[in-house]
Amino acid sequence: MIKLSDSLGVVNDLELENVVPKSIWDKISEFTSTWIGGIVVTAVFIAIVIVLALFLVRIINHAFKRTVDKMLAEKNPAATAFAYLRYLALAGIYFAAIAIIVSNIPWLASGMNKLFAAGGVLAVVVGLASQQAMGSMVSGAMILAFKPFVIGDVINVVSNNVMGTVEEITLRHTIIRTVENKRVIIPNDAMNSAIIENANYAETKVCLMLDIGITYESDISHAMQIMRDEIINHPTYYDNRTEEDIKNGAPAVVVRVQELADSAVIIRAQLWAKDNATAFPMRSDLLKSIKERCENEGVDIAYPHIVVMNKIS
Repeated sequence: MIKLSDSLGVVNDLELENVVPKSIWDKISEFTSTWIGGIVVTAVFIAIVIVLALFLVRIINHAFKRTVDKMLAEKNPAATAFAYLRYLALAGIYFAAIAIIVSNIPWLASGMNKLFAAGGVLAVVVGLASQQAMGSMVSGAMILAFKPFVIGDVINVVSNNVMGTVEEITLRHTIIRTVENKRVIIPNDAMNSAIIENANYAETKVCLMLDIGITYESDISHAMQIMRDEIINHPTYYDNRTEEDIKNGAPAVVVRVQELADSAVIIRAQLWAKDNATAFPMRSDLLKSIKERCENEGVDIAYPHIVVMNKIS
């Protein structure tokens, strides 16, 4: 006969045997679910931050590009500053997004805190590594402040022998588009200290020198008149005379004998154009038209030649 007390003892023993394993399993299960849940929540939060940052970048890019394009079309000098501010805004968004992501990853945040706690050594290393980058950013700000050139200007970097149109000024460098449609990328600190020849600074009109060499046997006065006529009749010719110059009878085109060279009389004309974009095509057109008129009207264009004399003994 089994006593009730014995039965209760068996039940209590069985319960005691199952208490410890169940308690450990519950703890493991609870820890695992909490850990996985934390990872999922963090991953979702990071994904939201990334999507939001990319969305803001797209909005800012579109808004600034539309504004800058409109300002460039209106030849507004503030377009360069707006283009530079765009990069500052984008850098701020990226920096904020990275800071938020790092602060929400415990092991990464802890590691960063330890690095910052190291202090002095890290500051020296980072300072040396970023010195040039910071210098370019400061130089970019100086370029914006003093405006030696702006986006759209035709410049010549004399020290580097680079000529072209300023296409963009970023936080780090200046982009120049050459006449061959190539992009030359120069750091802002180099541009800030370079000697710059700017065709658009203060005024856009351009003066080119057009030289033509004729033979000594040709009529100099007639050749000079041909050059005057062709220049004045060109559709993009720019009359640089003031009202006072016109009143005083100053010539529309200044043409002079420049040099009596070994095999040619060099005649030079001052060729004015309203801007750099029209100056060089006009010069090319005039070289062709002047040569054709000289050939048709008996003025010989000089070229080097050698006369060989044979002595017969």
